[in-house]
Amino acid sequence: MTKIKIMTDSTVQLSKEEQEKYGITVIPLSAMIQNTLYYDNQTISKAEFLQKMNESPTLPKTSQPAVGQYIELYNQLGADGSEILSIHVASYLSGTYAAAVQASKLTKTKVTVVDSGTVDRAMAYQVLTAAEMSQNHASMEEILVEIRAVKEKVELYVGIVDLENLIKGGRIGKVLGRVSTMLNMKIMLKVTDTALEPEAKGRGLKSLKKKTQLIIEEMKQYEMIEQIGITHVGLTDFAEEVIAELKKQFPNADYHIAYASPTLMTHAGKGAFAISYMAK
Repeated sequence: MTKIKIMTDSTVQLSKEEQEKYGITVIPLSAMIQNTLYYDNQTISKAEFLQKMNESPTLPKTSQPAVGQYIELYNQLGADGSEILSIHVASYLSGTYAAAVQASKLTKTKVTVVDSGTVDRAMAYQVLTAAEMSQNHASMEEILVEIRAVKEKVELYVGIVDLENLIKGGRIGKVLGRVSTMLNMKIMLKVTDTALEPEAKGRGLKSLKKKTQLIIEEMKQYEMIEQIGITHVGLTDFAEEVIAELKKQFPNADYHIAYASPTLMTHAGKGAFAISYMAK
């Protein structure tokens, strides 16, 4: 049976141990800070990137991998006759998926490209499922069916505490941005297959605390919560409180707590956090 190798991009939230265990290839996105180009998790650590981002007077400029980078990796991975399953960040969030599709048509390797419809640890659940099934010699069709099922069991919410980066990046209208900043506005977004949907907004952390409690109540409705991911742009007191409450309510879940990728840090801004979970 032809071996299937798994590839993804650096907006995913995977530990080094997970990458090594399953042989997952991660193509890096990049960000430029004051004319210096950094590659996610390769030329700079996440903690170092956050420090440089906070010190920079201008917003980092993020870039998707070039088509040529994909082709090079696809050729390398497929040199032994393997197929590639390439799973990427939601296409409405980045051109990363589109670049992968373009490259898949230019390589001699057989590549299947998947739009995960999500990002961060929520995407990791699909990637890890695919990688484990590949090691167990599942077919491409079987893997694709299962990762679609995983997608249905996963939710991802993102709390935006400081709107400055969203405003600088042009993702919030300038007028709304000024008003929101003046009013100390906070936003909770839900990541869906097709859009970032506002779930809650209000002044101060009160609205985020209320929405977080509603998310926990939502999670309690499931038979079991198997996985919980907390991604942060610097751990704040509020994020620590959220983690403590989740561990209290779901002590048997597997937890993954880590810095967000530099690309996500750039757009979400200081103090942002994400809660992802996979239910049974």
